[in-house]
Amino acid sequence: MKKAESVPCCGRSIRLSSEREWDAKIEASRARIQDPQISAIRENLADYRPSRWVALAAVFLLGFALRIAYINQESVGQDESFSMRVSAWPPREIVRALVADFVHPPLHYFLLHGWFKLFGFGIIQARVLSVLFGALSVVLLYIFAEYLFDLRTALYASLLMAVSQLGIRLGQEPRPYAQLHFLGVASCYLFMRALRERRALYWWGFVASSILMLYTHYYGVFVIASLAIFATIRRRRYELRRAWILGGVGLAVAAYVPWLASGVLRAAANAPKTFSGTAASWHAVHWFTVLAAVNSFNNGKPLGLLASSPWWTYVIGSLLFGVPALLAIKNALFANPRSDASVAIAKSTQVELERQGVEIATILWLFPLCVIIGLGFGLHVQYDVKYVSFCLAPYYLLVARGIAGLPSNALRWCLLALIMVYSGNSLRANYFMQSNADWRDAFVYVEGHRREGDCGVFLPRFFDSPPQWTITQGNRPSPFRVIPVEGLAAGLAGCDRVWAVSWSVADAAWWWQQAEIDGRPLEVMDVKIDEQRYLGVHVSLYSRRNR
Repeated sequence: MKKAESVPCCGRSIRLSSEREWDAKIEASRARIQDPQISAIRENLADYRPSRWVALAAVFLLGFALRIAYINQESVGQDESFSMRVSAWPPREIVRALVADFVHPPLHYFLLHGWFKLFGFGIIQARVLSVLFGALSVVLLYIFAEYLFDLRTALYASLLMAVSQLGIRLGQEPRPYAQLHFLGVASCYLFMRALRERRALYWWGFVASSILMLYTHYYGVFVIASLAIFATIRRRRYELRRAWILGGVGLAVAAYVPWLASGVLRAAANAPKTFSGTAASWHAVHWFTVLAAVNSFNNGKPLGLLASSPWWTYVIGSLLFGVPALLAIKNALFANPRSDASVAIAKSTQVELERQGVEIATILWLFPLCVIIGLGFGLHVQYDVKYVSFCLAPYYLLVARGIAGLPSNALRWCLLALIMVYSGNSLRANYFMQSNADWRDAFVYVEGHRREGDCGVFLPRFFDSPPQWTITQGNRPSPFRVIPVEGLAAGLAGCDRVWAVSWSVADAAWWWQQAEIDGRPLEVMDVKIDEQRYLGVHVSLYSRRNR
């Protein structure tokens, strides 16, 4: 034991005070070491059976395979083209474009910028980065579920995440959402370990992961808020060091100030689309939005993620996914183990850990979902199910825990088999039903029928050359000379024929109407000799009347 320092006049009182302080610290340290909950957690983590690693490898390969499959099936989408176009610019130009757009922080775009430097520019390269984040999210969820519960729950949760219709879709798009899923689960795992085990390594890992998450998507703040709610509820059981909290908050604020000071707040405040949730139907919030979001989590989109769900998907999805999730919550709330004294402490500890796991998963699922949809209701903030897709992981944790709590192994695997069949039916839409505008086939048709001296125009006049067309074109020569819409009525010399490429975002009727208005000079001055219609893209060929 450390000796107390002595002082001549009143050394005894100081010696006693110092000794008591030191004894108290030792007792507190011993209490932490002997904490039955910490012991139970460490015992669970010490199980390194070969089957654990086989399961980890299997769920990773399944998640990767389902995300890499048919990765080039779809043409480049509008949002994808924005990510790719901006990420190909120099860093300073990336920041300028993202400040003006203000929708996302810059981390994903800088990662994509570096990815292009390594592997080249292209839609497949861009999508593979998200595939990796999506597959790693499956593995991280396995690790997180194992830490909160057990190996069986970990296997079920990661399996659900691997076959998630929404997770697979977002894991194939070069957008920030798969990266947000990965960092969200990482932050939750590191936070729970730091909270329970009071180890600085996990705490500062959580702080770093949270900063990266906030630089990936603004809604990452709701993950942090959910964790703070859980820590507040459990403050009597777990107490974080005040220095850690103050240091973490200070570091996060200091790291995020440069982005907030870039002008992004001013751009968001002055832009009409910030609070335009009622302007477009696909960004609006309704009374059934929560149910629709959960139905998307339940793989209830057999006609595609952008299409409406049949009524029966709400029923089947609720039975296969919702009932197990509610069962997990019910079991955690009303568990009351009664046993012999010799095992009472162990069972009580296990029940308490179970409650904590269900509690944190429920908060992480419901709190962000309700707040984000509430912002759509109250402030008309734009909403899309992909904005709440980071709630997938905690939701699947609850579903998996409910399945793991079923009384028989046969019943558990029967339910999982039904979920796989139901999910497989919905995944057909991901792989075999187009949702993006078909720029690829439109370009191939024009390229196969072009002639020397052809010109082309894009309608409506919002883009001289849409980025989707430019990315589809790649390194191939342009099939025609692009002319501005304003030049259609001038009868430009040197244009033997004119290709009119009309397109629409989300098949919006007003977009097609504007394209028709902008293209009327062609109808008056020229003769339409060919027309091809693809999903979201129409191609018309006109011959000049004066030829």
